[in-house]
Amino acid sequence: MPLTIGLVAGLLTLAFATQERGNPTTGSAPVFTLPTSAGGSVSLEAMRGHPVLLYFSEGVGCDSCFAQLADMEASSSSFKQLGVHVVPIMVNQASDIAPSAADFGLTTPIALDTTKTVSEAYGVLGTGMHAGLPGHSFVLVDAKGQIAWEQNFPSMYVPSVELAKMIADHLN
Repeated sequence: MPLTIGLVAGLLTLAFATQERGNPTTGSAPVFTLPTSAGGSVSLEAMRGHPVLLYFSEGVGCDSCFAQLADMEASSSSFKQLGVHVVPIMVNQASDIAPSAADFGLTTPIALDTTKTVSEAYGVLGTGMHAGLPGHSFVLVDAKGQIAWEQNFPSMYVPSVELAKMIADHLN
């Protein structure tokens, strides 16, 4: 029985593990314009004046990544109350993302970083399970275009309520 309790405790610790990267309070956020899965484009510069939460994920093949985005959509009012624009970023093609997005009922346009240039500029490649893919990483860019907070979640999921609280703490 003690082995089972120890195993469960270990798994719970792993499930909620987080990893801060670098010095999250300094530096200008790299600007970008990316096409989206909806056919438009998203530009960080165009959102200046509002905080922006960038959500980098492994994308296609990672159901946890799509579940995270679905949870964020369901909790969108929490982010709106903070005045935060949420921008999910995946390195896949729109045609590859569409089936998983439909399966999870997603409506949020996903920014397409197919060249991995933006993921590389933000230092998120290889922070998850795969060297050539972004990890489950969040970067909060403040209204002035500065990186206010960044965190990688190796557990592949963080409840949106907790995520909104972390964001609020870093906006104040």
